Amino acid sequence: MSDASVSSWPGPHRTAEPPERLHLSVQIISTLLFGAFAITAVALAFAHFWPAGILLAVLLGWRGGFVPQSFGPAHAAEIAQTVRALAPESRARQSGNSSFDSYRSDMLKRLEDEQENFETFLDRLRSASDKHEFDQFMDDRAEAARRARIEDAQAVDEKA
Repeated sequence: MSDASVSSWPGPHRTAEPPERLHLSVQIISTLLFGAFAITAVALAFAHFWPAGILLAVLLGWRGGFVPQSFGPAHAAEIAQTVRALAPESRARQSGNSSFDSYRSDMLKRLEDEQENFETFLDRLRSASDKHEFDQFMDDRAEAARRARIEDAQAVDEKA
């Protein structure tokens, strides 16, 4: 055997390099596409011939997704880090420019205060609108009851 064939063999003295992993977003998109495809294919198979639907469901469930088998799954720590980067509290990270960081934190605080004030204003506006509508309803109802009493009194006077 030549040295080239021996050196590429991951024997006991040599460890194999870990397989390259796909980017997390590619894994997520491929999983969603696989799910949509699998559900559609199994539903169609069940509609035409139910044993084929069962066989296809088992096969697709065993296969597990569109991600090529040569790529390993993402580690839980990597997924957690990626999700944490998307979280709102990740905005609190420092950029390295203290002036910009203080401006950004002041601006975010001001925007949060304005949003809270606006929501309070909308609640008061809804309350005032509801109160006005309720008062109008009660006034209309009282007016209708007063008219009904007047009409009843006139009908009694006409009969007498």
